[in-house]
Amino acid sequence: MKQNVRYGVLSTASVLKRFAKGMEAAGNGTVIAVASRAKEKAERAAEELGIERSYGDYQDLLKDPDVDAVYIPVINSLHYSYAKDALLAGKHVIMEKPFVLHAAEAKELSALAEKQGLFLTEAVKTPFLPVYAFVKDQVEQRNLGAIRYMEFHQSYTGGSYIAGWNRQKETGGGVLYGNEAYFFRMAEYFGGRIQSCTGTASYGESGVEEQVSLSVRLENNALASLGVSTNILFDNGLRIYLDNGRIEIPDYWKADTAMIFEDGICTVKQTFPCEYEFQYELRHYNECIRKGQLESPVNPLEGTIRYIQFCEDLYADWEGNC
Repeated sequence: MKQNVRYGVLSTASVLKRFAKGMEAAGNGTVIAVASRAKEKAERAAEELGIERSYGDYQDLLKDPDVDAVYIPVINSLHYSYAKDALLAGKHVIMEKPFVLHAAEAKELSALAEKQGLFLTEAVKTPFLPVYAFVKDQVEQRNLGAIRYMEFHQSYTGGSYIAGWNRQKETGGGVLYGNEAYFFRMAEYFGGRIQSCTGTASYGESGVEEQVSLSVRLENNALASLGVSTNILFDNGLRIYLDNGRIEIPDYWKADTAMIFEDGICTVKQTFPCEYEFQYELRHYNECIRKGQLESPVNPLEGTIRYIQFCEDLYADWEGNC
């Protein structure tokens, strides 16, 4: 097995630093190259983060024989084309969420990765965070009974999520694609396979959804809901309601703390501090690559494809409402 998986990153976006630092903390991979459509940006990013190679063209990075895998955090509408290019170039791929915009594209990429013998996954960090191993253990001990309902809230009224291409329909903007992977994956992490999915959305002047409300029924007969907004701020987090109490996880998509409540009183508070939360999923993905696995058993492509299909079905239901 390779000692370290060598990565190239197809972007100099702000997530690059967190990815590179997370990779360093993971200990079994390294970022050796970064590319931008502007050579100067790539050079500055490489110098700042100590990355040895920089490219002014994404295709040049994909031709680098020393790059084993690529991380793709470009705008949503370009995920499919660059992932396909990377797989055809013989590179393993970690794709930023949303994986792609259409289930047919996801199926095609999955088949191509299998044909090429390459690892492919969507970057969904939540199930790998240490806090969730703790919460899962608490749930499985059954001291609080069975899960009955889960409530996910995520909101932001500033930053890049409400500007630029995130406000453009043709580039895959809108809050559904920006948040669906966390919700669907974590609902299934605790509640089993999703049996049904419904939802509604409200739209702004940009033509993309600014608020979304989703509801799913899970195979253990529990329900889960997601509320996302760029109009107002929620008390962001995940609340898991069980027969005899509840568990609260603030900022659930980047969580480091869980609190257990019984009879309305917090009886346990457990914290898992982490500066770069990317490290846990990257350590796992790198181990998959080193072992020759083509996908993650924790974050399988079958689930990713289903989640994108849920999104497509929801958008079809909402068409004409914007």
